Amino acid sequence: MPSRSPVVGGPAAVVDIGSNSIRLVVFRDRSRAAPVVFNERVTCGIGRELAATGRLHADGVAQALANLPRFATIVRAMQIEDTMLVATAATREASDGADFLKHVERIFGRKVAQLDGNQEARLAACGVISGLPDAQGVAADLGGGSLELAALSGGQVGDHGSLPLGPLRLAGLAASGKGMVDHIDAVLSDFSWVRGAMDGGAIYAVGGAWRALARLHMVQTKYPLRVIHNYRMRGREAADFCGVVAGLSAASLSRVNAVPRSRVATLPVAATVLQRLIKASNSEQIVFSANGIREGSQFDALDPRTRAADPLIVACEHFAARENRVLGSGTALFDWVGPLFEGEDENLGRLRRAACLLADIGWHEHPDYRAEQVYFRILRLPLQAVTHEEKTRIALAVYRRYTGAKGGATLRVANALLTPEDMDWSRRLGTALRLAETLTGGNLDLLAGIELRLDAAQLTLALAPGHDDLFGDLVRTRFAALAKQFGVSGHIEGEGISEVVG
Repeated sequence: MPSRSPVVGGPAAVVDIGSNSIRLVVFRDRSRAAPVVFNERVTCGIGRELAATGRLHADGVAQALANLPRFATIVRAMQIEDTMLVATAATREASDGADFLKHVERIFGRKVAQLDGNQEARLAACGVISGLPDAQGVAADLGGGSLELAALSGGQVGDHGSLPLGPLRLAGLAASGKGMVDHIDAVLSDFSWVRGAMDGGAIYAVGGAWRALARLHMVQTKYPLRVIHNYRMRGREAADFCGVVAGLSAASLSRVNAVPRSRVATLPVAATVLQRLIKASNSEQIVFSANGIREGSQFDALDPRTRAADPLIVACEHFAARENRVLGSGTALFDWVGPLFEGEDENLGRLRRAACLLADIGWHEHPDYRAEQVYFRILRLPLQAVTHEEKTRIALAVYRRYTGAKGGATLRVANALLTPEDMDWSRRLGTALRLAETLTGGNLDLLAGIELRLDAAQLTLALAPGHDDLFGDLVRTRFAALAKQFGVSGHIEGEGISEVVG
C-alpha cells in the first residue's frame, strides 16, 4: 500500500478503479466521520469480456482515459495532497492491466495501488466496520469482476478473500443459461468458513449493484425512508426477492425508474449472486452498507483511538459545530435532561446525546417551517452507526423541540417505523429540549441554576436564587407540557415561587 500524507487533518481523496466503474471521492478531513465533499462515478466497464478475452475492454479503457483527467484536475484544484489511487479485480487480472495503470499514473502524477483480492476484501470489510461498528457476520462486496467476502466480529476482520463472481465476469454464463447457479454455488463452496462466520449475524452487502437492488426493494415495498445505509431485509425475504429480480429481463428493468440505467444489464446476475450467498451462509438478515473500499481505506489509516470513537456522535458534533448558535457540544443539555432518563441503556444514551447535539440546527430556518425542516434534514443526514428507526427517533425528538404539533402527514416515516414506546421517548426528550431553549434562549450557562427532578408522582423545576426572573407564562406552559408527557403533576419552586401545574 502507498505511504500516507502526514497531513492527517486535511482533506483526502480516493480514486477507486473498479471493473465496472471508476469513482472519485473527496473527504473533508481524516476524522472518524469525515464528510464527503465530492463524489462522482463514471461507468466504464473496463472489465467487460475480461473472462473471455483476458484483456480490458477497449471501449471502457478509452472512456476511462477520457474521464480520468477531469478527476485529476479536480484533485489538483482542491489542493489535495493526500490522494490514494486503488485498482481492483479487472486490472490485476487483465494481461494489459499494468499498461492501463501506467496511463493512469501519468494522468495523476502518482502511483496506483494495485490491490490483491485479500487487500480488497479487508478494506471493504473495514468500510463496513467504519459505518456499522457492531457488525457481526460477513461483509460481502460485489464489484463488476469479483466478490470479496470477510468475516466480521467485534470490530475485527477475520477470514477474508476474493472470489471470481462479479456480474461482468458471469455475463457469459448468464447469457448462455448454462449452469450459472451451479457455478456460483461451486465457487462459494471454496470459502467453507462463511457459514461458520455467520453465527446468527448478517450479510453486509456492499457495492453499487446491490445498492440498486435495495433501492428497488424499497420501491416495491413502499418503504418510507429512501436511505440505503443500514437498510435491512430478512434473509428469506431477500432470497425470494432476488429470485424475482434474477428472472426479469433487461427490457423489464429498464422500465423501472428505481433501477439506474447503468445497472439494468447486471442487476439480475447480482441478484442471483446474493441469493446463492444467502443460501450458502444460511444468513437470516441482509444489511446494506453505503461504505466500502473507499471509506475502508480512510478508516484503516486512522489511529486506534480515533477508530474507537462513536461515528454517530462525531458526525453530530461536526454538524453542530457548523450549524448551532451557542449550544456547543450538547453536554450541558444532555446533563440537564438526564434526570428524566435515569436507568436508560447505553444506546439510548447515545441517541439522546445525538439529539442534544442537533437540537439547535434549525435556528436559522423560517419559524413556520423549522420543525419540518430539521425533521427531514436529520432523516436524510448521512449518519453512521444508527438504524433507520434510531435515526427517526432522533429526528422526531428534534422536531418536537421546535413544535408541540403532532405533525400529520409530515411524520409519515415516524408513524411507519416507530413503536408507541419509541415515540414516547422522542416526545419526552423533545419537549424537555424545548423547555431548555425557552428558559435560556440558547444561553446554556443559565441551566447551571435550574434543575429538573422526577419521581413517580411529580416533576419539579427548581430555580436557584437569582434565576426567578427566568420564570414566565411560556415557561409555565411548556413545563406543564413536559410534566404531562411523563404522566405526573408539575411543581415549580424558587425564591418566592411555589406553583403546581398540570
